[in-house]
Amino acid sequence: MKKKHILTSIALSLLISFMLLSCNADATAGLFRQISNASAPVGIVYKQIVELDSGTLYYLTDDGLYKTDGSSSTRLVANEEGEIIQTAYYDKGVEKVIYQTNDNTGKIYSYDLASNTKESTPISDFSAFDYVKLLPNGLVLTGVEDVFALYDYDDAAAIVKTIGSHAGYGVDEVLQLSGKEHMTVSATNPLLISLTDGSDYRHFYYDGATAELNTSTSGFRFASMAFINTKIYLLTDDGDLYATATPSASTFDEVHKTNKSYKKNAFMYGYYDSANSVTKLITKPAGINDALYEINIDASGVTARNVDDGYGKYLDAAEIKDSYEKDAGNLLVATSNNGMFEINLATNTSSSAENYTLD
Repeated sequence: MKKKHILTSIALSLLISFMLLSCNADATAGLFRQISNASAPVGIVYKQIVELDSGTLYYLTDDGLYKTDGSSSTRLVANEEGEIIQTAYYDKGVEKVIYQTNDNTGKIYSYDLASNTKESTPISDFSAFDYVKLLPNGLVLTGVEDVFALYDYDDAAAIVKTIGSHAGYGVDEVLQLSGKEHMTVSATNPLLISLTDGSDYRHFYYDGATAELNTSTSGFRFASMAFINTKIYLLTDDGDLYATATPSASTFDEVHKTNKSYKKNAFMYGYYDSANSVTKLITKPAGINDALYEINIDASGVTARNVDDGYGKYLDAAEIKDSYEKDAGNLLVATSNNGMFEINLATNTSSSAENYTLD
């Protein structure tokens, strides 16, 4: 009897195990797909794509500022303790890469490409301000005694645009268009400056002129912005997508609820598919294993889908740090640990890690 009882117990255990395996099959299938699609770490921790100029790519990693011609890379400025580069801007007119470190001095530094030297004297000094942030487009956002303004990186005396005096508020984030952060601010390449008092937000839209978003947005923490076909699209950190043609409009149209969460400065690239008259917004949710999420807007309404193949094949298990638009729909996409890819929305293709082109 004892032997029969043991055999019966083993049989029941096996049956339960098979049932559990069956129930989990669908869940694990997604994990196996992510493992098979994910690119292995390549030893490069990207922070920013600075510029692509005449076949030379300038980029920032966790150990410094580099350039590459596609076959070999050269480190221009090494990160050092207390002098870790936070952001950089390429000024083609003066052949310099401008950068800001974490030394908290308010000073802006430069690397001269003509002489291949790290210049010893700061190119500008913003130490009179409490808050100083060099943006990838060459502007510097400053704050002192609750007054915020934008300056050109090389002139700490002449205000480009005053954002205004906002007592009790500090800078939360600056949003720029994915793929176009390095470009000059214009009507089609705006930026959004978000201030917070710790609970509410005030958002300032700048495209050459400044407009504050309506107070109806004071509860929204925006994670990303896109501008396409005269419309501004704003995505909140909890995944709600809004649109407006006028920044100061009293209400924004809610376009879509993604039911996903997004980090600050999340990747959201706007692309117009003219062949099918569809506006596409390509986003990367916060989850490291989340696939790219494509929102499609046309005359019939809004649809959305996960993109885990084609142009999104290698990006479902990667953290996107920056992107660079080579041409409409053709992007370089730099990730934190998985390398850099080149994706093409029109052909629905992606290169493998570090196999991008610089033409």
